[in-house]
Amino acid sequence: MTDPSVKERLQKIKAAKDKARRRREGNEKGLYLLFTGLGKGKTSSAMNMVYRHLAHERPVAVVQFVKDSHSYPDGDRMMLQKLQAAGFPVQIYTLGGGFSWETQDPDLDRKKAEDAWQQASQFISHPEISLVLLDELHVALHKAQLQVEPIQTAIQNRPHHAHVVSTGRYAPQSLIDIADLVTEMTRIKHHVSQGVPAQMGIEY
Repeated sequence: MTDPSVKERLQKIKAAKDKARRRREGNEKGLYLLFTGLGKGKTSSAMNMVYRHLAHERPVAVVQFVKDSHSYPDGDRMMLQKLQAAGFPVQIYTLGGGFSWETQDPDLDRKKAEDAWQQASQFISHPEISLVLLDELHVALHKAQLQVEPIQTAIQNRPHHAHVVSTGRYAPQSLIDIADLVTEMTRIKHHVSQGVPAQMGIEY
């Protein structure tokens, strides 16, 4: 049988939680969420929000910077394409040229990043899109393929309801400053550094 003092304490905790929840009701708004750091899980966390949106049938757009569509069978991209074919409201554009050590063409990388941003900026301002994922945006910025100022302005001027998520290592401080949520993935151990290659279903 539960101790009455324990029961009373739990009731007080629940009452406080309910009160806090009621205070937040009606304050919903579009958020800017940022995932960065050297640890694994940035894109995975962002894609989970994409899948949650689609479960609620809310329109989503995904723009992948840096990554290209032919280097490896990206599981997230494949899944979104399947969901799109099944009628879910998702658009996905993989507009990168691959990582710089593969392309060996900085000018082409810059052009592809600019094209990706033009597409992304249209999605961010679109009144009917609920969430826009800018995958590996931070890497494109770190490589000086894009300027941060127009990106910051577009995110700040998004429709009130719209969520934006950006991912990638080396997020610039100016984007961290305007984000509503910032998570830094800390690398403690990683199997790749132990000689294990990237594997299907884990890394891609």
